[in-house]
Amino acid sequence: MLEPLARGLLLQALRPPDGYGLDRAIGTTFSLDLLALLRVPLAFALLDWEGEQDHARLSPLALLEALRRHADHLVIFCQAGQIGIPRYEPLYGYLENSVVEVASPAVESVFHPKVWALRFVAPRPPVLYRLLVLSRNLTFDRSWDTMLVLDGQVADRRNAFARNHPLGDFFAALTGMACRVVPERVLADVDLVQKELRHVQFEPPDGFDEVDFFPLGVRRRRFWPFETRVDRMLVISPFVSADCLAHLTEKGRDHVLVSRPETLDALTPASLARFGEVKVLSDLATPERVDENTDTGQATTDNEADRAPGDSPTGLHAKVYVADAGWKAHVWTGSANATTAAFSGNVEFLVRLSGRKSTCGVDSVLRARTDQPSFGDLLEKYQPPEEPPPDAAREALERRLEKIRHRLAALPLVARVSPAELPGLYTLALWQPSGSALDLEGASARCWPASLPETASVRVVGGRDSASEESVVAQFAAVSYEAITSFFAVDLALEDAPHRVSARFILNLPLEGAPSDRRQRVLQSLLSNKSAVLRYLLFLLAWEDLEAGRALDLITGPTAETSASAGTHLPLPLFESMVRALGRDPAKLDQVSRLVDDLKQTPEGQALLPDGFDEVWEPIWGVRQGLLA
Repeated sequence: MLEPLARGLLLQALRPPDGYGLDRAIGTTFSLDLLALLRVPLAFALLDWEGEQDHARLSPLALLEALRRHADHLVIFCQAGQIGIPRYEPLYGYLENSVVEVASPAVESVFHPKVWALRFVAPRPPVLYRLLVLSRNLTFDRSWDTMLVLDGQVADRRNAFARNHPLGDFFAALTGMACRVVPERVLADVDLVQKELRHVQFEPPDGFDEVDFFPLGVRRRRFWPFETRVDRMLVISPFVSADCLAHLTEKGRDHVLVSRPETLDALTPASLARFGEVKVLSDLATPERVDENTDTGQATTDNEADRAPGDSPTGLHAKVYVADAGWKAHVWTGSANATTAAFSGNVEFLVRLSGRKSTCGVDSVLRARTDQPSFGDLLEKYQPPEEPPPDAAREALERRLEKIRHRLAALPLVARVSPAELPGLYTLALWQPSGSALDLEGASARCWPASLPETASVRVVGGRDSASEESVVAQFAAVSYEAITSFFAVDLALEDAPHRVSARFILNLPLEGAPSDRRQRVLQSLLSNKSAVLRYLLFLLAWEDLEAGRALDLITGPTAETSASAGTHLPLPLFESMVRALGRDPAKLDQVSRLVDDLKQTPEGQALLPDGFDEVWEPIWGVRQGLLA
């Protein structure tokens, strides 16, 4: 836990166990980076890559195949208005039905949990589940975070495990918090997972003997997770409030607080005096910021509704509470900061682990008994600042903008597609249903399809009077087929001289009237010639048998734009590859069949298949179908 030499990676934790494949994945996050989500199916597909920083060089075709296999098994619930504006990729079209924007049931609160439930299946029982409880959002932020991994199998018993009901209740409540219509596939997946999670026997991590689940803010449920004996408390939280800290330190003594310098700067001496030690991460432990290809603006900040929304998460981002209780100790980890908002309105998720104090108590976390570095080695004593406090007027304006942003993002807007006057072009219009009011409360807003440059943006119009009937709030004429998308970028600004603040984010809106073959068109746009199709076919037949570098080389090397002699440059003859797959792993041919069927949906796709392909493919596919009979 928080060991600097043993940091886990989310994508590694998402990989299926040996002999198993992903069946369903349900995740939650406060802020979301679509590029980070785009990489998640690569983990499910067991395709390796050079490293966490290597996402920019991944082949679109490798991502395409991972998405084609797993996008319909994946759903991520995120706070409405907290999706960063990315550099647009056509592959985002595969994610449109996998992103559900939600809002907390409580007024002026946010949806803030970071939990994943992964369902893995094999040819034979049992069904396995992996639960990931994180402090990290699904973004490329470089911060100190925590990740708890719990594995278990669905037990063959009629009655559920009583201690799992809070976990099941959390997932059951997700679709009810959606701001807009939830796809039927998502409803069915969530229902199955929430029922099965109640019957999973999770194994506690080494050093612990009990696991308990604490969802907060679900169905307006509010309670204090720390109702237990507390002799000493360690609080690790990037954001805190005085009232919450006072509650946490009502019992015990010699407490320890670890937070960010700017957070501690806002506390009074009386609040800090409740702790025997107050620490911050040393400068040596703070990673340098990495410039990602995402225009996130303020959309990826970890906003608790009680801090300045412009702050970007760097340095400490973990949320951990450790309580010594006699010879025992309890550790709470998850998404909840030590703030009043986290425990009185936000939707959060914590897990409590219990074990011996000698193994998981306050001192064991801060001071390792081995030669390995400990978390305490990364800390230094907090020194109060000498600078003047931040501009209170600007912070108040930022909080006001955040409230407007979340209200706008939660509106049940709909995107409608209709043919434009010019052949082959379309009109995209954002509609506000009757009964909902788009009131920007003095802010200005512009929006545009995320597939188009910002120069295509138009002003968002609305007002309190618009709630009486359905109305258009933004419209885009002469949009190409390829630019049709459910993702819309928004630039929201609020000004109160001398200050001006802004927020930029993505909305994922229900798309009505869109052509049904959009995924096939994306496929054809990426497979632009016969050489590319040949390489993609070889990639499918080699899937999971090659090292990542070689697999990517198959589809990213020289492509011989002239398709006449493309086949002579391939590393293996296509026929031999298909015969080898038939003998060793016939299931690979199922993916080839799916690709062929998709290409044959249109004459343009049919023309991309290699010359004479059917003569080779049909006998082999016939044998494969015979094996399935």
